[in-house]
Amino acid sequence: MELNLPYPPSGNHMWKHAKGRHYLTYMAKEYYRNVAYIVVNEGKVVNIDHDIEVRCLLCPPDRRRRDLDNAWKVIADSLTKAGVWQDDKQIRKLTLEWGSVDKAGGMATVSIHQLDAESVT
Repeated sequence: MELNLPYPPSGNHMWKHAKGRHYLTYMAKEYYRNVAYIVVNEGKVVNIDHDIEVRCLLCPPDRRRRDLDNAWKVIADSLTKAGVWQDDKQIRKLTLEWGSVDKAGGMATVSIHQLDAESVT
């Protein structure tokens, strides 16, 4: 399965903390909604229940320095919420890499493959 998603907001902008509460920001809710919309429209809601391998190519919107793992965590959470898999702990092999700058706003291409029983060590 392959999904083309918008480039995620920074994980640092996903949660706010005020008056003893933790809550998702508007930016976070909007990103989760956008990913869910893409997943549903492409027919990718499958609720995967087995071990998987995931490859993610991140094409940022500009040349600013970013953390690869920060961007991935936002994408993984959004795919969990959208029902692609049951839990991101099912990911047994993960490959993340930077692609070229996408000045149209950035994007992330996520490829998901089932792992064979003997592939998992």
